[in-house]
Amino acid sequence: MPRIDDYKTARALAAAELQKVNPQRLAGLSRCEYFYEDTREWLIVPFFGQPRMVLWPEVSVTPAEGEGDLPLTEQILILHYLVNTTGEPLSGRDIDFRKVPEGGFYWSAFVSRAKKPLLETFGNDPDFYLEVARALGGTPRNLGDASATFMAFPLVPVTHVLWRGDEEFPPEANILFDETIPKHLSTEDIAALAGSSVYRLMGAAHKLRKSH
Repeated sequence: MPRIDDYKTARALAAAELQKVNPQRLAGLSRCEYFYEDTREWLIVPFFGQPRMVLWPEVSVTPAEGEGDLPLTEQILILHYLVNTTGEPLSGRDIDFRKVPEGGFYWSAFVSRAKKPLLETFGNDPDFYLEVARALGGTPRNLGDASATFMAFPLVPVTHVLWRGDEEFPPEANILFDETIPKHLSTEDIAALAGSSVYRLMGAAHKLRKSH
């Protein structure tokens, strides 16, 4: 597992890259909103529907609403999206993780970080998955027995798909991406993003179960 120092280094490297970039041009490329006031510039980057502020010239990531620090992993994903996006529009064609570059190499990490937690949390109750997904702004899809798409970033949808088990087969799950996702994130970041999409749902599921 990466140490906290590794995360801090990754954040610093991405911030240094973005210091060389014109944020106004980047806003168009990344489909994010650009703002300017006095000597400061910033973008509002939607992360799973929640606004995040990326400030220049020092380049930092903060919540756009309220206070507090964002998790380092989230900050890194946001910065990496801005560093890597080519602006490629969505194709509307889904692929699974094994179809991204070197997806097979990272497959076991992807399964343990994202697919397995999704299956363990919701595999036996796809209807509950849909309830949680809707509560978090997911758009239901016509895939499997329950599915929903979340816009992780303006050009990066993430789709969860669940299948009910029966007497012959256990429950199954998968996570799909638009085939353009390698134009916006590295394979390692795609695995991290998939995990992030599931952990959000797990947190919301825990709260919903307590309130039922």
